[in-house]
Order: sequence, then C-alpha cells, then structure tokens
Amino acid sequence: MLQRTTGERVVLRASRAILTICVLACVLCRFGAAAAQVAQPAMVHDFHDAKHWATVFESPERAKWQKPDEVVSALELKPGQTVADIGAGTGYFTRRFAAAVGPEGEAIGLDIEPAMVEYMKQDAARRHLKNYMARLSKPDDAGLAPHSVDLIFFCDVYHHVPGRIAYLKQLAAALRPGGRIVIIDFHRSAPVGPPAAMRIPRQQAIAEFVQAGYRMVASKDFLPYQYFLEFVPAGAPVQAGAHS
Repeated sequence: MLQRTTGERVVLRASRAILTICVLACVLCRFGAAAAQVAQPAMVHDFHDAKHWATVFESPERAKWQKPDEVVSALELKPGQTVADIGAGTGYFTRRFAAAVGPEGEAIGLDIEPAMVEYMKQDAARRHLKNYMARLSKPDDAGLAPHSVDLIFFCDVYHHVPGRIAYLKQLAAALRPGGRIVIIDFHRSAPVGPPAAMRIPRQQAIAEFVQAGYRMVASKDFLPYQYFLEFVPAGAPVQAGAHS
C-alpha cells in the first residue's frame, strides 16, 4: 500500500477541512436565505385592472365581514387628523377616513398601481371630497413626509409588502407625536383572502413590528376573519387607556 509522507497527510487533512467548511458555508447561506423568505414572504399580485378589482373590493359580501364602519369607529379618529391608507386600492377605507377626519383633516390613499390611484382620484371627485387624496407610492417607500400623519393604516395588504422590517422602520419618521400604525390582515384559517401560505400570522406580524422598533398597544377581535393590531414607536409615551 502506498504510504503518504507526514507532509502529504497534513495537506490532505487541511484540504478536507477546507472542503467541509465550504460545504457548511453553502448550506448556511442557503438556509439563511430560505429563513429570510419564510420570515418576510410577500405576495405579488397585479391590480392594473381597477374596474375588475372594484367589483371585488367594493362587494357587499366583503362589507359583511370587513365591517368598515365598525373599523373606522374603533380607530377613534379626530377631526383635523391625517390618515395614510397604505395599499388603498379603490379607496374603500380612504373615503371613509376622509369623512371621519372632516374637511380640516386629510385622508391619503397610497398605492403602487397607477390604475388604482386614478380610480381613487375619480372616486374623490364623484364624492366631492376635497380632503380625499390619492398618491402613487413605491413598493419600498410610502413617500410620506416626516411628522406628516397621525395614523398609518394597512388593511389586507401587509402580506404584499416586500422587505417589511425596513419598510416599517421608514414609516416611523412619518408619524406625528402620538401617531400610530394599525394593521388588519387575515388569519390563516379565514375562508376568504389570499392563499394560506402567503398570509402573515398574527404573532409573526407582532414580531416583525417589534423587530422594526414598535410596541403593540391594542388588539381588537370584532372582525371574524382578521386580526386588528395597533402599534406605536417603542419610545413613544404610553397613552392613557392603551391596552394590548
């Protein structure tokens, strides 16, 4: 049998060690990428056909479980406040926010789909609501000015947001003192909504907000298919009556 010299054996062991390290590095890189995708999945959808989606979003059947008037009431909006409705779509909630904050307030419907923004502009004109605005935003940037809004609202859209941690961190600067973020999204078990695999479980949403620098101050359970969570920046003063 061929005998290797001491030097050859040392080189062979070193080569094997390097190969093992490289394999482990590849596995860990792939695992890390997969874990990131699991932690922050985002559902990509095409909403350019605004008329079609209006029949879905504005359906009387949706109102039965979405309970829009109860949602607006639960938000306890005040006259003169400014609300940013992220992923507003057809303005289903934006127009209601405009009515709730009154002519001295403002409701801004933000969407990344130009067709939806145009739909909202026409909707505001039809309803003669001058404080109902519609703006085009970017997938990774809502485009809100610093200290410009009292409430940032997500309804049935959080699962569409890519890079949610970074996105949420950006939003904090847009909040005025006392400002908050509310998220409403589907439970995994809900009979309506996106595919179950793309839904963000309640506890994951809470964990992501905490990671982004927020604390939860309220959770409401009157919606049959969705969770309703309210957050403020972690360093914000505790408001009287806040609860988790």
